[in-house]
Amino acid sequence: MKIPENTEYFTYYNVNPKGKHTTDCVIRAICTALGQGYEETVMELTKLWLDSGYEMSEPSCFGKYLKSKGWKKNKQPRKENNKRYTGKEFCKMFTGTCVANIGCGHIVCIKNGKILDIWDSSDGCIGNYWTLEE
Repeated sequence: MKIPENTEYFTYYNVNPKGKHTTDCVIRAICTALGQGYEETVMELTKLWLDSGYEMSEPSCFGKYLKSKGWKKNKQPRKENNKRYTGKEFCKMFTGTCVANIGCGHIVCIKNGKILDIWDSSDGCIGNYWTLEE
């Protein structure tokens, strides 16, 4: 896989310990946002998966995990005309760190106005997102 170029709203960032480009977006996004290790995140999500029966990439699992870490779920933001925000538009207005659903079931970490991931999904629409409760 060719590494994508960094843009105003995207920075290539791969925390997969083997440098793989794989379907581990939930793990990458959560450990990046929480500032914890990849392996720790995998182990804790796997335990929750086994306890709950919900696979770790399902919001019923990772949402519960984020809640246990003091994060809250925020509803999908909408414009005044009820249209959805793209990742680029959201990055312009959001400050801080969040774990966001973007596009069709993809999960990313957004930090300081940039999507940190292995591919640029900034044209996708933002769905629900999670932020650390203050």
